[in-house]
Amino acid sequence: MEGTNVFDAPIPGANFTSDERNWPWHRAPDITDTDEALEYIAYEMTDTPKGFRYMNMIESGVTIATITDIVVTLGIGKGKWTPDFALALAGPTARFLEIMAKSYGIDYDLGIEEVSSEPTAVFFKEMREFSEEFEQESSDEEIASDEDETGLMTPSSDEEQQMMLGYADDEEPTTDEEEA
Repeated sequence: MEGTNVFDAPIPGANFTSDERNWPWHRAPDITDTDEALEYIAYEMTDTPKGFRYMNMIESGVTIATITDIVVTLGIGKGKWTPDFALALAGPTARFLEIMAKSYGIDYDLGIEEVSSEPTAVFFKEMREFSEEFEQESSDEEIASDEDETGLMTPSSDEEQQMMLGYADDEEPTTDEEEA
């Protein structure tokens, strides 16, 4: 960030003293009627290059929900409608984009499919089958391990333990009480 002056920032609280009518979203909205707003959106989609751009975005994999968010948020930024009204326009705008995508033969993703996080009957059935298979494999492994006791974690005999601890065959381990 070379050349950026860190001290060239707004004074804290300046937004409370500035004239807020300078921004379109701080004034009363231009459009308050649903039909008028949808006509405005239809005009923007069909009679300006924006519709073509949005179709290219859909074709490249951007979801219709994302583009709908862009359209209604731009309307808020331009002072065309309020955020609450934008929520009411989101459904018809998404439907309009979907119709346009279909008419151009573009495969689209609505972006609203939600994977349910609640377990279903199929989930419980698969888990039961998995558990039964796991239990069967575990019991098969136990039978196999009983036959072959030479694994790394198999218990060793007392003689092997004494040898690993460093005691000679004739030497017995002593406790602190016996030494004193």
